[in-house]
Amino acid sequence: MERIKFFHVADLHLDSPFVGLKHLPKEVFERIHNSTFASFERVVKEAIERQIDFMIISGDLFDEEDRSIRAQAKLVKQFHLLHSSGIPVYVVHGNHDHLGSHRLELDMPENVHIFLEDAEVKQLTTKNGALVDIVGFSYGTRHIRERKIGEYPKGNAGRYTIGILHGSEGSIHSSHETYAPFTIGELLEKNYHYWALGHIHERRILHEEPHIVYPGNIQGRHRKETGEKGCYEVILDEHHTELSFIPTHDLVWETCRVSLEGTQRFGEVYQRIEKALESLSDDRLIEVILTDVSSLPEEMKGMIENGDLLEALQSEHGRYGKMKWVHSIRYTRSGSGVEQDPFKQEVLATLEGMGDGEWKAALSELYEHPSIYRFLSTLDEEERRLIINEAESLIRSKG
Repeated sequence: MERIKFFHVADLHLDSPFVGLKHLPKEVFERIHNSTFASFERVVKEAIERQIDFMIISGDLFDEEDRSIRAQAKLVKQFHLLHSSGIPVYVVHGNHDHLGSHRLELDMPENVHIFLEDAEVKQLTTKNGALVDIVGFSYGTRHIRERKIGEYPKGNAGRYTIGILHGSEGSIHSSHETYAPFTIGELLEKNYHYWALGHIHERRILHEEPHIVYPGNIQGRHRKETGEKGCYEVILDEHHTELSFIPTHDLVWETCRVSLEGTQRFGEVYQRIEKALESLSDDRLIEVILTDVSSLPEEMKGMIENGDLLEALQSEHGRYGKMKWVHSIRYTRSGSGVEQDPFKQEVLATLEGMGDGEWKAALSELYEHPSIYRFLSTLDEEERRLIINEAESLIRSKG
């Protein structure tokens, strides 16, 4: 069989609201808010330059069920660019952008092929004559708890078979809810040449030859999603798979640890942080973690806790275009902080381990209150993650 070349992309989360960051200066927030669009534009630019045969998007094109016209229009524009270059796109919808969500739909160009609720096979013949079967399904509703892998047919001899699946592999522990669960063994039984996964926002190669791959999302959206984000270029022949990661992020979330050993004055603290920040690349959203703070006077710690130090750093590093934005600062006390406090360790473990039932129980009084319930909407997994992140930061900052 002739070799094929395609992009595996997942979890675009276009128009992500970046909850909790709207207090930022306008130009900084706009840069962050537009980062998901800028990232997908880079995906498309790379796809056209590399002359791929087709693109696969493994779910969650949009961040919200009620997707905006702005997000749809920007997506369609990029699809038209791919259409002009003769690149077909194969799309499944995931839990964030399921088919049953409320939306005004814009017409897609002819090169875009969207899978329906039941697993189906779409056939493609590439420019060099390779025959490809692409198998997948879209979420009809937000919560798909059942196993869907049984609906996928076996691969056919003489054709490439690629599976698209937005779901959760059984052994992976993550902050994402468990949807459309599967095991590696179940995927291997199908005799496919490649599995294009989505839903988990970290790059993971679960198996090689055949490759079973999570590419992660194309742009980090909060401080837990650190490091480079992007997609994979996949070159596939009958016996070999070549995988190349392509960074497409517009901004990188990064953690910067700074030792304050021996410092006592504000100027010394500020200069150490400045020096550490200078070593970082531009276009970064930075969390500063201060360590070895035992020598700091309580007044200095108060300036960290009340935001004075953060405000001073933001005034210098909020440069639009080539941005280094410090979004938070916290400090840890070695020997007496969270790591040495069993109670705080237990609180953090409890927060991380809370499932749907625990969240419902914790919030039940609010949702059932006769004067409050009508003003509340259900928290989704990302909003719960943000609450956990803020709680962890508060606990850790108190040493």
